Amino acid sequence: MNQPASTPDRFDASPPLAKGRCLIVTALPLDDLQASRHGIYQRLRMLMTAMAGTGLMLDVVCSQGNRVEGHDSAALARVSEGIREHWGLQARVLGLTRSVKDVRTPYIVQQLLGCVSQRWSPGMRAAVAGGQLEVLQRALDEKPVLVLAHRLRSMALLCACQGLPTAVFDMDDIEHVVHQRRMGLGQSTRERWLSRAELPALARLERQAVRRAWKTLVCARDDAHLLADFCGVSTERVTVVPNGLPLPPQGSLGAASTQASNLSGPAAQAPILLMVGIYSYEPNGEGARHFIEHTWPLVRQARPDAEVWFAGASPQAIGEASRMPEGVKLLGFVDDIEAVYAQADVVICPILTGGGTRVKLIEAALRGKPIVSTTLGAEGLGFTDGQQALLRDSPSAMAEGCLELLEAPQRAAQLGEAARAYAQQHYDRDRIAEALAAQCRRKLAAG
Repeated sequence: MNQPASTPDRFDASPPLAKGRCLIVTALPLDDLQASRHGIYQRLRMLMTAMAGTGLMLDVVCSQGNRVEGHDSAALARVSEGIREHWGLQARVLGLTRSVKDVRTPYIVQQLLGCVSQRWSPGMRAAVAGGQLEVLQRALDEKPVLVLAHRLRSMALLCACQGLPTAVFDMDDIEHVVHQRRMGLGQSTRERWLSRAELPALARLERQAVRRAWKTLVCARDDAHLLADFCGVSTERVTVVPNGLPLPPQGSLGAASTQASNLSGPAAQAPILLMVGIYSYEPNGEGARHFIEHTWPLVRQARPDAEVWFAGASPQAIGEASRMPEGVKLLGFVDDIEAVYAQADVVICPILTGGGTRVKLIEAALRGKPIVSTTLGAEGLGFTDGQQALLRDSPSAMAEGCLELLEAPQRAAQLGEAARAYAQQHYDRDRIAEALAAQCRRKLAAG
């Protein structure tokens, strides 16, 4: 049940341990980690693992989800247990935050105010109305020695509190860059105008957040240089922490292959293209729709037996399954993603907008799958066209890349093996987490 906006969410006030604590703040709900596997959760898990590697005990403030009701100690304990069970981390959950729409001020006025300052934007007003500042202040009053702010909204709220200690700010995507790429895509003239008008306020908020943090984390080297220059801080204060995943166990794909028949019969003869993602994230939904409309007819014309599978949550954001063209399958959320990968001949990433790096491509590379992606889709990963992936931007070029790999299995296998070797070298989650933990330990030791 929701509490009144005037009553802050309660949390367990058990005393902190003497060795010190790290407060982790995220706008993500953490009540269903078994199903929450997409990139943003994978990154948060890696960062929390790094914070645990400092030797500090972990405290968490996260968003209220749908599977855990209430804000009492039992509800918080269930979220803590989920973190332990699914991520292998011991963490004390201090509070479950929520957003409450500000109904006192017309929404268009909130949007206009957000163009002056992001702190007055509808999202921030909803956070304040939901009592998030009170929850965070109470968490800071417990005197953590380190804070991890996951994404810009969390850092912006923390900057509005008192007593912020050494802060690690995970920006991941550079928000104003993502915003610029999507500017003007709104359906109405008003949405397009507001999108352009709020960019300066978003840029100011980014600068303030980065200047307040001890370290700001981004996914790619180019982003690090851009952000340091943009915010006027030294390059030492912006650190590249790439997305990482656990290395698959030896032979895991072979085992998955034996289970693959559960998806489409005893023997899947049709060549299969695969995209993995959560499609309520607009760049994924947009990319999938664009591929189906513009690229798929060209592939299907040359290979009438081919299929393209879209695996991941919220497939309705792509369209109605019953209205998809021949050969297009919307699988939705899949429990056994290894079996899906085992059947795929080529993994595609037809992303047109967005930012950061695509965890789904690291996932595919670690499994040795040949990849055809837009240049933007593979941005920041360091893949070289023709060596670890085929980078193709126009619909016709992407269709040709897919067909090239379908027609030349040996070439596809070589590309997949090169991608696997590269990903193992650069995107090992444990290695990345330990490197970040070491930086934090040195900072804490220096005082």
